[in-house]
Amino acid sequence: MLVIERRPGEAQQEMNHDALRACLKSALLFAIPIGLLAVFAQPSGSHPENQADSIVVFAPHPDDEVIGCAGIIMQALARGARGKVVAITRGDGFPAAAAGATHKPVDQIGPDDFFALSRLRETESRTALGILGGKADDLILLGYPDGDLGNLYESTNDKIIRQQFTKKNDTYGLIKKDYHTFVHGKPAPYRRSYVLGDLVELMTTLQPTEIYVTDETDGHIDHRAAFWFVRDAAKRVGYKGAFYTYLVHGLPSWPFPPGVTPNQPFESRKVDGEVAPRALPWPPPRRVPLTPEQAERKLKSIQAHNIPVVGMPEHQSEMESFVKSEEVFWIPVARSR
Repeated sequence: MLVIERRPGEAQQEMNHDALRACLKSALLFAIPIGLLAVFAQPSGSHPENQADSIVVFAPHPDDEVIGCAGIIMQALARGARGKVVAITRGDGFPAAAAGATHKPVDQIGPDDFFALSRLRETESRTALGILGGKADDLILLGYPDGDLGNLYESTNDKIIRQQFTKKNDTYGLIKKDYHTFVHGKPAPYRRSYVLGDLVELMTTLQPTEIYVTDETDGHIDHRAAFWFVRDAAKRVGYKGAFYTYLVHGLPSWPFPPGVTPNQPFESRKVDGEVAPRALPWPPPRRVPLTPEQAERKLKSIQAHNIPVVGMPEHQSEMESFVKSEEVFWIPVARSR
């Protein structure tokens, strides 16, 4: 048997080398996510003097960002601010849109058709953001389940949710990797804690000075849940910047006046005796004017989202009705939830 004798101190040197290798490995593993996160914090515009000005628009689905905030996005990018759009879901849970995208009857669509819809909606969001002056890296896709954000937020035991249409239970990417896979090397399960964790991580990395998200009074549960998640993440990171909400599915009806009216502001009206939009102050606390050219670009960005929705011929015209001479925003008030 061959026996190797160690000189005095050699064993200690090997132990020191082992410890050093372990430390370097740990440091490398830690540095990889930090480096990848830095990709998302890259400037959007060409005016580095304005990069301290940073806006993040959180969209429950791909298209909500241009419906509510196209003007805000293009104005921010034009002045050289960093502008990012975070799509919380992939918009892959809309049967009528999946049928329209794949030219099939609604009762004959399956998971592959919802993946086709998901791919198309990502493509449309990238195109729309480009119309506003953004780049591909300005769109961040979390990939959580469309139609289930409310269920995720209300999940008290942090259980994994399975999306009924795609049959997926974790985040995924088709054209571009989902955020969690890109940064952490594996997808995130559809769990409440992971949605919140990704949002906290992004807020910490992007350091926004302005946040925009759908309002808590919105008629779509995903839109309300997006607000709750973003609000909770902002609290967790101690966010001190401006926090604004925008309205898409206003109740009992919204927006007014109907149609593409780039020379008119938004209006509040009575619908069946009820003031619309419901439960929000009017006039809104923030009104951002759009020039005619900006309103035209907003229209084009909305028209980039042109999936035919089976049984809803008015869907596209309703989205285009958000083209006005302004965009309107609210400041959330503290509620008991």
